[in-house]
Amino acid sequence: MSIERTFYCDGPDCERHVRTAASRPQAGYVFVTEGGSAATLHFCNWDCVLKYAATKPPVEVVSLAD
Repeated sequence: MSIERTFYCDGPDCERHVRTAASRPQAGYVFVTEGGSAATLHFCNWDCVLKYAATKPPVEVVSLAD
């Protein structure tokens, strides 16, 4: 008997998912831990990571006036 897990992509407007009996999907899924959070996000590719990151405010802003 195996327990099947479903990993859903956390990317905005992405409905991709993968089913696996392993604790992590095979190659192709990107796992990201957001700063300071214990939660792990799952992304099906780097495009979804960048689309998700684009919705977040910048961590640091460098002024060009200096």
